[in-house]
Amino acid sequence: MKNNVRRLLCVLLSLALVLCCTAFAFAEDDAQQKTPIVLIPGFGQSETKVYDGDEYLGTINSFELPGLNVENILKQVLAPGVASIITRSDLALSKAVTGLVDDLFKPFKTNPDGTPVYERIVTDYDAAYNDLPPEKQAEVQHHIAIHGLEDYNDVRYYYSYDSFGSIKQVAAGLHRYIEEIVLPQTGAEKVLLVPVSQGGTVLTQYLADYPGDVKYIEKIVAVIPAFDGAQILGDVMTDNVTIYDVNYDHENVLPALLPGDTGYQVSLALRMAFPSRVVEKLLRTALEEVRQMLVVNSTMMWALCPAADYVVAKETYLSDEAHAAVRAECDAYDAARSALPATLQQLQRDGMQIHIVSCYGVGNIYPMLFGSGNINSDELLTPASSGLGATFANIGETLGDGYTAKGTVCSDPSHNHLSPDGMIDASTCALPENTWFFKGVGHTYMNFREDIKNFAAKLILEDVPDIYSLPPYTQFNDPSLKVADSVVNGSYVYHYDKDGNFLYSEPAPADSTASPLWKGLATIVNNLYSNVDTLNENLQLYKLKIFA
Repeated sequence: MKNNVRRLLCVLLSLALVLCCTAFAFAEDDAQQKTPIVLIPGFGQSETKVYDGDEYLGTINSFELPGLNVENILKQVLAPGVASIITRSDLALSKAVTGLVDDLFKPFKTNPDGTPVYERIVTDYDAAYNDLPPEKQAEVQHHIAIHGLEDYNDVRYYYSYDSFGSIKQVAAGLHRYIEEIVLPQTGAEKVLLVPVSQGGTVLTQYLADYPGDVKYIEKIVAVIPAFDGAQILGDVMTDNVTIYDVNYDHENVLPALLPGDTGYQVSLALRMAFPSRVVEKLLRTALEEVRQMLVVNSTMMWALCPAADYVVAKETYLSDEAHAAVRAECDAYDAARSALPATLQQLQRDGMQIHIVSCYGVGNIYPMLFGSGNINSDELLTPASSGLGATFANIGETLGDGYTAKGTVCSDPSHNHLSPDGMIDASTCALPENTWFFKGVGHTYMNFREDIKNFAAKLILEDVPDIYSLPPYTQFNDPSLKVADSVVNGSYVYHYDKDGNFLYSEPAPADSTASPLWKGLATIVNNLYSNVDTLNENLQLYKLKIFA
């Protein structure tokens, strides 16, 4: 009897052991079936600390600059500023402003050959999300919180890089990250790449420099990618800005940038303190110094300059021998950017799923500052950039009632790639059958947009052959048309459909209404000083100067 009991227990234990091992094997197979997701974040979404030896200089991704404080600013510009007010001339104020900009942006300082002057340490994320410490998990969620990927947290990775560094080094870093960290840790053979915003430039250089790495890529889902840069940077680098018009600044820019009466009050104070010619010189000096400190020696930043503007700007800033290395790297990137459409089309023909999510219909983030202020964009990127070649009309315009699709990529007459609002022709996109557009979604608010992130998660996790395969989404989507009710709660607005289902949230617009008194005073003083400046210019034609 005892022997029979022992035999029964042994059988049961053996059966349990077999079942446990089988379950473990199934679990292991299930884990191996997950394709690792590699997020390539956007501009400023990778913590980069800067040191001069042991001295901490700042964190450049968040513009945490120790020198950016009232005491330091006053120390450098107060004396020359007072002197300029008294004499109504520049004196040493422009020089002081140049020194202040240099001091503020010291952590960004880069040599003409593209190498950083000070040590930069990028915070890395060298493990899957689940294996990161809580503070790093919080950073990932803060920057790119795509809903619906929670079941993939054990294979979700976040590639960090220096947004102001070298585009070739960042691309090389992505190659190493995939080959030395993601694949060995997961045991997978392929990854799924999700470039976001500036991450699109990283993908562009990566595919050009490491064509053999396509064997590692199962799918690419590009979310508002900067494939052809940001137009505002192109405006800055070609001097296509409006801020040199001081009267315009006082009447439009300051009131728009500063809430309530503040903009008009600051405008009045500046008008009383400085003549327009002094302010214009300061603005030109400050902007040029910012260009030199943040862009000219950084190939990552140059990659955000649209191709058409790069052709012009490089002759101004990169034609000297000192910038030969930077120019060569930028030219290589420009070539990679030109080749990207053909590269992605070939990968698609070879069987790779590639999807692009673009946004439009918002306009320039600061339309009063740039020459292309009315350009159709998501605040930063045009549909031609994030949509990789889309033809578009500017804000407030359409392509025209008689417009017909150009069909340069898709000429199938049964396919309608024109947006219902007449603003976008997607038949010119590199991937017209795999590019989606969302109207009225701002680039800088993307992390608030649950609807877009939920859509991106579907593209990432599901088998989606083309734009016809994911109803109710179509190629062109206007989320605002679904909104039936909106509720303001604190600093956010929550939008719901007619059935009460939550759609998305966004920051509530700030109240910037100014009182008629300040508007009136600003207008009077602006006109007065405008007339004085004009009279002074006319008098100088006769070598007279009665207004200092």
